[in-house]
Amino acid sequence: MSDWKENLKNLKAYKGGGGGMKKCSCGKLIKNDRFDTCFECSKKNRQDVHGYDKSRERLPDNYLAKSYFDENGQLRAGIFKEDAKLVSKVLASWNTTPTSLRVFYNKLKAIECKYKSSSNDFDLVKPDLYAFERDVAYQVSRGVVSEEFRKFINVNAEIAAKGPKEFKGFVEHFLSVLSFFKDVSKK
Repeated sequence: MSDWKENLKNLKAYKGGGGGMKKCSCGKLIKNDRFDTCFECSKKNRQDVHGYDKSRERLPDNYLAKSYFDENGQLRAGIFKEDAKLVSKVLASWNTTPTSLRVFYNKLKAIECKYKSSSNDFDLVKPDLYAFERDVAYQVSRGVVSEEFRKFINVNAEIAAKGPKEFKGFVEHFLSVLSFFKDVSKK
């Protein structure tokens, strides 16, 4: 028998069936000595009353309450900067992948292309905006994107369905989120 196998057999933890391992307060063995609780207890401690992981960020309830426009009817700077950075940070905390963001951004750009090629007939693309929400719901059910991503899309699609000006605001805001995402997700 090789030396390393013999040394392994002589270890106290090997002989005693894990005798040197720590136990969690629930009684389960902790596989890694760096931790004081087992994975399941740690997960329970991180959850809030609604079952969400407290370590992950959430979109505020008043997200886009001001819509996309300022008092002069122009696109707000916030949808390009602060709001976009906030959304990027939240989505990154939920482990959203750049690929998932890009897939949905490309769908939005396809809707925009259809709108432009239809001589700006907004009623023609409204059903596509509703289908956009449906597609996100499907990806949430598959575990590809998070509930926070669904909230981001649903709030924006609802505003965008109001008219062409709002639709343009959604496209610009989503592009800003996508642009900040890679920088924010590195941290």
